[in-house]
Amino acid sequence: PCGILSIRMSAAETIVVGQSSLLAREFVARHADLVLRAVGHAEAGDETLYEGARSVVNFAFAPGLENSPYEAALDIDLRIAGLAARRGPHYIMISSRRVYAREAQWNAAESMPAPGMDAYGRNKARVERELRERLGERLTILRPGNVIGYEPVAGRRRFGAYLQHQLVAAGRILLTVDPAARRDLVPLEFLCRAVREAALRRLPGAFNVGTGRATSVGAAARWLMEGYGSGELRCEATQPADEFQLDCTRLREVSGLACGEGAVAQALREIGRRLAGGR
Repeated sequence: PCGILSIRMSAAETIVVGQSSLLAREFVARHADLVLRAVGHAEAGDETLYEGARSVVNFAFAPGLENSPYEAALDIDLRIAGLAARRGPHYIMISSRRVYAREAQWNAAESMPAPGMDAYGRNKARVERELRERLGERLTILRPGNVIGYEPVAGRRRFGAYLQHQLVAAGRILLTVDPAARRDLVPLEFLCRAVREAALRRLPGAFNVGTGRATSVGAAARWLMEGYGSGELRCEATQPADEFQLDCTRLREVSGLACGEGAVAQALREIGRRLAGGR
């Protein structure tokens, strides 16, 4: 839907920016007990929207910053943070594990340098620095691993969407990396819980959001096909493994949140069942 979506029943109020984002839609849908206002990034420039808000969560990111050098004019976070700085709400930025250096992707901790491993990571790291200068302790930075949600859409950047689209469109999954390659996959449900905690408790600082355990991409594909009820797994390893695992100790110690063992398998099987239901 366009415009503003309001959901009642809480003393807290959070502005959610990025209506067209899968992550934003899922966050809103899962938290009917919160007072939320979901807006598109175009409406986010209206300063009156932030009147009385306690927190702002931005799920939007300009496509032009994904593969190109940083341009302040494209920085949606910077624009919204300027409004937040004047109006006073806490700001939650959805960053990326790609802010860590390529050689530091295994057991990456928030205390490590964050120069960025590619253009996307460097731009996210630049945005983080800009926001810290403006907001200080009124800023939460969430750095998720590969987010896994129901997303059978062609052309999406996320690993989960890549698997799902292939399975639905072709009845098989072709991996372009070694099936044994390991990555920290995080169910969308768990990311939404982390965003909720950050918005309600206004937690300052940076937090990795993952399981703290690595899953092989081959296992992930098989769990998805198990839920779907069919499928064939093939591999043509033409791409680097891009292995990574996040240290999520800080999130657990500060918020009490931890993604349970088996959560990734459960999430992928459930997504597979939803895909099968749409056949």
